Amino acid sequence: MTRRIALVVVLFALSATPLPGQVGLSGFSGGYLPLRNLFDAVRVGGETGPVIVNLGQEPGVLLGGRLSVRILSRLGVEVEASYALSALDLPPTSELTVDDSNVLLASLNATWIFFKAPFSPMSLYLSGGFGVAARSGDFWVTFRDTSSFAGAFGLGLRYGLTPLLFLRFDLRNYVYSFEPTAGAFTFESKTQSDLMATLALEFALTPAR
Repeated sequence: MTRRIALVVVLFALSATPLPGQVGLSGFSGGYLPLRNLFDAVRVGGETGPVIVNLGQEPGVLLGGRLSVRILSRLGVEVEASYALSALDLPPTSELTVDDSNVLLASLNATWIFFKAPFSPMSLYLSGGFGVAARSGDFWVTFRDTSSFAGAFGLGLRYGLTPLLFLRFDLRNYVYSFEPTAGAFTFESKTQSDLMATLALEFALTPAR
C-alpha cells in the first residue's frame, strides 16, 4: 500500500511539471514597489511653482499577463506586460493636486529552473531579460521621454496543481535610467529600480511534446 501511494505521488509530481514544448498563459496581480526617487529636485506647477526635493513614486497595485514557452526541461522564455496603478509621493505641504503617475512594465525574459523538489511538483527558477518601463498619467502631460529601456531580473516559484494548471509566485526587478525632458530642459539621469511581486495562475495551452 505504501509503495502504491509513493508511486502515485511520483507520477503526479512528474505530470504536474512543465515539459519541453509546453506553452502557458497566465494572468497575475500583485504589488509594485519603486526603490529609488525619480528626481533629486523638480519644479512643479509651472515656472512659479514650488520645487519638490527627492520626489518619488508611491507603491501601487499591479495587474498583468504572461506568455511562456518551455524550450528544454529547465530552460524557457516568456514575455510579460503589467500595469501599475500608482501616484507620486508628494509632500503634505504641496498644493499640487495632480499626482497620477502610472507605470507600464513589459519585458522578454529567459527562465532557468535551478531547483526541482524531489517527489513534488514544485520548482524554483531564475529569470533575466530586457524590456521597457513607461510612465503615464496627468502629472506627465508636460514631460517627454518618460519611457526607458530596462533590464529585468528576478526569481520565482512554480507549483503544479494539475498537469495543465500551475501556481506561480514571482519577484522581478526592472532597472533602468530615467531621464525625462520638459520643454528645453533635460533632467539629470536617475537609475530606477522597480520591484514587482506577483501571484499568478498559469494555464497550459498546449500539451507537452
